[in-house]
Amino acid sequence: MLIFNKTGAGKLILNSKIICSVGLFLMLTACQQSMSLKVASEIPVPLLTQMPIKMGVFYNEQLRNYVYEEDSDDRSNWKINSSEAHMALFYKILPSMFEEVKEVAGITTDATVDAVLLPNVAEMQFALPGETKTDFYEAWIKYDMTLYNQSGDQIASWSVTGYGKSSTEFMKSRDKGLNAAVNQALRDAGARFALGFPKVSGVDAWLAEKTGGSI
Repeated sequence: MLIFNKTGAGKLILNSKIICSVGLFLMLTACQQSMSLKVASEIPVPLLTQMPIKMGVFYNEQLRNYVYEEDSDDRSNWKINSSEAHMALFYKILPSMFEEVKEVAGITTDATVDAVLLPNVAEMQFALPGETKTDFYEAWIKYDMTLYNQSGDQIASWSVTGYGKSSTEFMKSRDKGLNAAVNQALRDAGARFALGFPKVSGVDAWLAEKTGGSI
């Protein structure tokens, strides 16, 4: 015969409650760490003076399907799909920069354009308020840009970075906070690309030749 006193039964019930509470906490923590976010872009049309250039642009699969993925102890099963946001950035900014923009199938010879631009996402980074002990969601984007002439020869290769942040005061949810930070980073990168393009080493000389030094 097994005999349980009241004290022992009480401890058993208490221990069971603690185990359940700990298990629930771990489940909630895991849910908070995981992320599946598709970035919704909000890219305004920039007001720029168009360059008299017929620019081809090659959007490869890397850019079209870019997804940031991480599965670490601190960031379990993170998937941030920003492919459409990258495409939206170049769809908005390139027609504002150049007289004509044409999407091409590769960097090989195309007599209908003056050059072909190949943008790639080199890197994306994110920071949450809890990680940096600040009140901001942060995002960094780095693009690798390459410009080719009509023959497919490289004119120039350079990097463009963008940074964005959003405050927890206005963005209460993690997804909205990161989405806003990514959009700020996209705009920053777009502005840096547009303003810096004519000054890139190699691009400057090519532009001077194409435009007669009018830019």
